[in-house]
Amino acid sequence: MFPSFAASSAVRAGQAHAPVGFFYASPENILFSPAYCVNGKTGRMTGKPKPDSTHPEWHEAMEALVRALDLPDRYDRVIRELVIPGLGRVFMRFWIAQDLIDPDFMADPEDDADEPQWYQIGDWPQRAGTPDGTPQFKWNRRTSLYFRWYGQHVMHVVDWLIYADRIGAPWLQNLDGYGRPKKLLKCMDLQQLVHEADKGLRYRARNYDPGGVSMEALPALTDCDEVEVADLGVGYVLVRLQTPHALLVEGGRMHHCIGHGSYDNYLFNPNYQFLSVRDPDGQPVATLEIAAGVVLQFRGPGNVDPSRAVVELLSAYASESKWLCYESAAAGGYLVYGFDSIEDVGTVVIDDMLAGDDLLPARP
Repeated sequence: MFPSFAASSAVRAGQAHAPVGFFYASPENILFSPAYCVNGKTGRMTGKPKPDSTHPEWHEAMEALVRALDLPDRYDRVIRELVIPGLGRVFMRFWIAQDLIDPDFMADPEDDADEPQWYQIGDWPQRAGTPDGTPQFKWNRRTSLYFRWYGQHVMHVVDWLIYADRIGAPWLQNLDGYGRPKKLLKCMDLQQLVHEADKGLRYRARNYDPGGVSMEALPALTDCDEVEVADLGVGYVLVRLQTPHALLVEGGRMHHCIGHGSYDNYLFNPNYQFLSVRDPDGQPVATLEIAAGVVLQFRGPGNVDPSRAVVELLSAYASESKWLCYESAAAGGYLVYGFDSIEDVGTVVIDDMLAGDDLLPARP
């Protein structure tokens, strides 16, 4: 599912500080500075730092990113040929720029308070020799933060790449000498990728055509496809989507990406739920993705944030069900799930700390 980039709560006029990030002036002016940080140490490089396989931790960074996306195996080629040259490259640019400012700590780019939350993003020398002291742990942590701040936009771009691959978009044939699409290479940050995704998905949003089949031609939903799980009052109900066909129809009616197929595999995971809030006329007004009691996504029609009326209407049921991250998801937050673990009791653990807690230590 994906939101409108312009609707992001992270875009704030009059920001008192200008943290590194694509919502503000991109730090390309420092990205190509000869000063470069590797493993928390500032040194001089004879060449420009590049967001590609020449980076000493490129492999760890891309592994963390791909695991966080958690796409089915059938998208391996999309990951290799589109996600890595596009998202992987701008993801690395983001962190290279941050490393030039401070490789160890970073302020929350969406926190406009006078004293914003700080997060540890560098190596943990005090944990050297343990799994927490490895570059992979550092990049898992960085990826988790990146998805917390920009996850909805990342998944919007992924939806576009999957869709473009499925329909054989003409721009896929315009390649550079290394076989990479030039459309992706011209994007220098996530904002530019989102802009391209908005354009690429605009037609699909107006004329939802999953797999070449019109919505009118799809079979009607049955009791096997969806089941009511709660009466929310004032004529609204909560419905669980149980089949790929149910996701397909939900995506078509709501104009978001739940129906393009990448979520189908999760229907068979007992820890996952896909829910739809229906109005008195039976029309969907919000869709939720929930894993082990954590609300990963909560989107309204066209992937905007759900209305406050819907959020408040569902809040009692969410509290009764002990859902985590409900308000955050309603405000457009996205919880990375690729390298989280789910304990037998259903507790979600992220980077060895409970979801909902302060995941990382504050800046000293």
